[in-house]
Amino acid sequence: MLGVFAPDVTPSDVSPGETKSLRPDVSATHDQQHNKKASIVDYDDEDEQLNSDFQLLFDQNAQVGRQSSWRYDKVAALLISWDGSCDDLNTEREVDDLARMFRDTYRYKVQNVRLKSNGVHLPQVQVNKSMADFVFEEDGPSTLLLVYYAGHGTPGQRPGNLELTGESSPTIDNAATVVWNYAEAALQQTKADILEIFDCCYAGDLSRGSGGRGFGTRCFEFLGATSSGATTRAPGPSSFSSGLIWALRVLAKESDGFTTNKLVNKIREAPNFPKKQVPVLTERNDLSSLQRIVIAPLLDADEASTAAPAEEQDMKPHQPWGFLDLRISLERRPTKVEIGKFGKDVCMIMQTTDLKVRSVKWGGLYRSLSADGIHSPMPSQTPQLPDRSRVTVGDIGKLDNRFDVDDKVWMKNPAAGRPDCLMCVVEKRYDDNKPGWEYKLKDTRDELYQPWVSEKELTEAS
Repeated sequence: MLGVFAPDVTPSDVSPGETKSLRPDVSATHDQQHNKKASIVDYDDEDEQLNSDFQLLFDQNAQVGRQSSWRYDKVAALLISWDGSCDDLNTEREVDDLARMFRDTYRYKVQNVRLKSNGVHLPQVQVNKSMADFVFEEDGPSTLLLVYYAGHGTPGQRPGNLELTGESSPTIDNAATVVWNYAEAALQQTKADILEIFDCCYAGDLSRGSGGRGFGTRCFEFLGATSSGATTRAPGPSSFSSGLIWALRVLAKESDGFTTNKLVNKIREAPNFPKKQVPVLTERNDLSSLQRIVIAPLLDADEASTAAPAEEQDMKPHQPWGFLDLRISLERRPTKVEIGKFGKDVCMIMQTTDLKVRSVKWGGLYRSLSADGIHSPMPSQTPQLPDRSRVTVGDIGKLDNRFDVDDKVWMKNPAAGRPDCLMCVVEKRYDDNKPGWEYKLKDTRDELYQPWVSEKELTEAS
């Protein structure tokens, strides 16, 4: 699919709670293990890796003679941690190492914010102001805003909330707790693409069910150290931040940049990264971009002038009139060589058409649906791939599910007090304990139905 043509959708507002969660003591990890079962990592399957490679190939070849469409003009990073007076994890060294990596190797603009628990303003107020100032100063088109956090994390008072603390057992007196969902509101209405990177326990609790890739006009992604309900290592050689810094150093040599999907897989290859730890990569918008964020060191002044023709350097970004979406049906899975040639062919069409085309973007490669609604694998010489859902590569038998994200369903036995109404699937998971598929649903008012619903409780909406 090529192109996008719809505005972003703002997630539902979150109501503040009156009490704060107190942290248990820490030992080898940031926080003690929670009993909640970890959710499956988003976008960590072979299909996604293939799409990441195809996206870069297409963008490189469809933009011949001009600056690649994925390369940002500006990248700014906001690194959030806690002041040494209330940081029992001692995150300062790793945060400073990451700041140097972004600033010196990637040429990004870096701001460090260290929250204080005993300051004039509460930590929540401090981070809210820092976020608002960051967006006000750095937001713009062709811009990527990176927001990184290091410290403790704990599940919030509501599902999907994440609370941040500098100490394992904060007290009500110092109120050293931040509800990230409140601070994040500043990022919901930006022109820039957004990438959040969190090194804390329960980071995956922040990943929310969404419709996956859609027709939004920007990317807003979240990379967390752990899946939902899981813990991560404290600062040191095996920490998530150490793996992140190592991966960024290795991938900086990629002349064509790398997607966030490639970044998370490279982190897992870090020499001391725990083999059983599974980071999470997901969307933070209900309707996000068709593309993955691509990271690369910024060009210096000489490189930038060479990459873009002179007539394009004076072009001012403006809102496009609209978008044209094309869907191309394929008989088999294409090769990388074919995608590269296709990009060049599209570029030639752009140069000869009477249409005033500003850009063409890779929209993703999807397999078709069979008559029964199950994703059918694309004919290929390679092993069959799992479908493009929130499932990791694993037991192919688990793919035999009736419903997919965005499907409309009826509940057979809705919870007491809720009207019998049409629901939409926003997330799915496979429960090995039952075993069977479960679904997260929302109603026609876009309100999430909190309990996971088993497949047998649902019927297809005609």
